[in-house]
Amino acid sequence: MSGRIRFVLVLIALLALCWGGAVLWWQSSPQVVTPSDLLVGLVLVPVGVCLAAGLGWMVLRRIGSPTEAPVPVSTGQPEQPAHATVGVTGTLVLAAGVSTAGGESASAVIEAIAAGDLAPAPEPDYLDFDGMPVRMARAAELSVEDVNDWLAHVGADDIVPPAGFVRALALLTGAASPILQQLVATMPEPASRHAAPRALPIVVRAVVPRAWNESMQSLATRWIEHLIAQVWSEALPAVHLVAAVDSTATLAEVRAWQADTAQIRNLLLLAFDSHIDEAVIERAAGEGRLFAHDKPEGLVPGEAAAALLLGRPETAHGWPTLARLSIPLNARRDAPPRMTGRSDTTLLESLLHAALEAGKTSADAVAAVVSEGDVRPSRAVEIAAAMNNVLPHLDPVAERVGLGAALGDLGVAGTTLALALAATQTEQTQKPTLLAALADPLERGALLLQAYEPEPATS
Repeated sequence: MSGRIRFVLVLIALLALCWGGAVLWWQSSPQVVTPSDLLVGLVLVPVGVCLAAGLGWMVLRRIGSPTEAPVPVSTGQPEQPAHATVGVTGTLVLAAGVSTAGGESASAVIEAIAAGDLAPAPEPDYLDFDGMPVRMARAAELSVEDVNDWLAHVGADDIVPPAGFVRALALLTGAASPILQQLVATMPEPASRHAAPRALPIVVRAVVPRAWNESMQSLATRWIEHLIAQVWSEALPAVHLVAAVDSTATLAEVRAWQADTAQIRNLLLLAFDSHIDEAVIERAAGEGRLFAHDKPEGLVPGEAAAALLLGRPETAHGWPTLARLSIPLNARRDAPPRMTGRSDTTLLESLLHAALEAGKTSADAVAAVVSEGDVRPSRAVEIAAAMNNVLPHLDPVAERVGLGAALGDLGVAGTTLALALAATQTEQTQKPTLLAALADPLERGALLLQAYEPEPATS
């Protein structure tokens, strides 16, 4: 039932209440009812009550609606208003690795999503409280044996890590290992056998769920170091974990690295998460947060890992660059999107416009949008409406790569995976691609990716 219909019904109830109250008052009063009493009791008082109710309804709608202008969240960096013009950065995506239920190739995942070949399906191994199979997107070929063997080797048997945690570590292997191998292959030979151990020229930042406790975060750090040590025998780079509530933390990490112009090392950005965990699913079902036919806004468990190597032209060293990034922008809504009725897209549209402005690109030049919004109808409506208003030349279905609708809820890995696919999409088409982050109920983000054309060498 729409809000307007509910409001009309409330007004009718208020009128009936006022009239009934007036009649009861007159019946209990010994005084004779005069025409002025009828005017006050049947007209003036009901009208006043209805006007007060209408004013209160408008105030509540105003308070409950999203703000009209995006307010960038605090990230420890100087705030950059989303509407301001910012310079085109020299940030380059040098490599991207993914591991998902749709495979471990970014281009293959893009093609499968475009063809409609990926969609969360009921999984008979996981049942809800009604005994029905849970709809999820699980990496079918994922092997966790190496992770379990490593956990036993490092003496982590006593903490019994959750299944989702183990799967997330296993997913990271498929996403990060190819980039690490390629990175080591680009390293020059040491000057001599007696030279000091060298560190890889990277800064490692990993986005993980804040729900992971200290023991799990420590193991995640050691697992990343283990993956690096498998291909690099010299000094290991420091690994920094970022415990995040939502996946837009990726945008803050990219923005912080961009702002550090004195940083001479490339950024290896990792993100991995998995909701394919019986305990997680049972808890979501018990709290009524699990997707069902009568809960279209519920959680559809998914899992993914993504790895990005970001650099600048002076640190690319011959890498086959995928795309160039503008300044990432993100902001916070005042309220979650409505499940029914018209979706307010003001904030998302403002961020998309600002991303285009940041990249100094016209909307007509954009060839596609990559969105990590999931299967919830409110997200599909929001991104479609925003595309119709900001990018009317694009088809909101055919020219949008929708991650969540194909791969479920990806947790903190969603935006990083979307960025990896958007960079691959840009490299394939050589046309600008917009990233729209809207999986979280409140956070929104946008980022423009453009084809990179190296400047001609000067003699």
